[in-house]
Amino acid sequence: MSAPTVLLTGAGGVVGQSLLREPADVRLIAAARGPIDAGRAVRTVHCDLTRDRFGLDAGTYRALAAEVDVVIHSAGLTEWGLPAERYEPVNIEGTRRVAEFAETAGAAVHFMSTAFVAALLPGAAAPLPDTNITAPYVRSKLTAEQLLAKSGVPHTVFRPTNLIGDSRTGWTSRGQVVQLLSDWMCRGRAPFILAHPGNRTDIVPQDLLSKAVLRAIEQGVDEGEFWVTYGPEAMDMETTLAVCAEHAASLGRTLPQVPVVHPDSERGRDLSGLTPLARSYLSVLRDVSEVTMASGGVLPTSLPELRARFGLPDVRDTDAYLRTLRYASAPPEGN
Repeated sequence: MSAPTVLLTGAGGVVGQSLLREPADVRLIAAARGPIDAGRAVRTVHCDLTRDRFGLDAGTYRALAAEVDVVIHSAGLTEWGLPAERYEPVNIEGTRRVAEFAETAGAAVHFMSTAFVAALLPGAAAPLPDTNITAPYVRSKLTAEQLLAKSGVPHTVFRPTNLIGDSRTGWTSRGQVVQLLSDWMCRGRAPFILAHPGNRTDIVPQDLLSKAVLRAIEQGVDEGEFWVTYGPEAMDMETTLAVCAEHAASLGRTLPQVPVVHPDSERGRDLSGLTPLARSYLSVLRDVSEVTMASGGVLPTSLPELRARFGLPDVRDTDAYLRTLRYASAPPEGN
């Protein structure tokens, strides 16, 4: 039986680049709007999910659909804090077009969502305020999930928490919010940390997500919801700060002990006396803690199932986090 041909949307993004580095018995076609590092893809298709037929002419679209067996849909606008309408063209309408393509191709879709949709599902621990920086993004992902469910196309939903670097090397194609906040903390710039009691710092290495998706394709899985999180295994905030202190010590720095402050306390609410950067980062920490609390404080997880079913390695999040910090602080190659 020949390896399935997989169309990977969002091939230039963090998830897409990780997938293009991960060995698997699949034939990858990388779909992206502009030039990318295509890794082990057999070729690149330049297309635009915000346009009908991905912006391709009818013949090219039909030929692509005839070739593709599976779609990994990882394209999306992931930046937080934008107006809701900014997410619609790619996250929602782009997903609708992917579902239409998959129906034409007779292909299953593997959709990259977010674990923070737990804050919007029935039974959520607390309502997610509209003022939360993640809210418009998370709602767009949940809407996309619902659109896929209504389409009738065979599909899975993968719900990762915030991604960090590769579990083995710390590599990532682009630093994200975790790396920015961590660098700030590891430089001793944080006057305090905002976190709700009982919340876990749930971050997951990007290659665990890539492995799970590719193993699902290899096994012919075309249904199910998978929470790519550490759940109750995830670090608490004190452990997170201890890892930061260990990393700082390796760079010759001694981090001062900083208190963990309740976001709803007087000190947590009033950030006016701090520097603009501290206000910005602490506001992000407050909102991440808020969406985590709304999700139950400890995110739902499928990690035990993913290990057993798809052979995911048993990686400690603290080890992967430390490797990510070390990779981010290492001098560029050639220097």
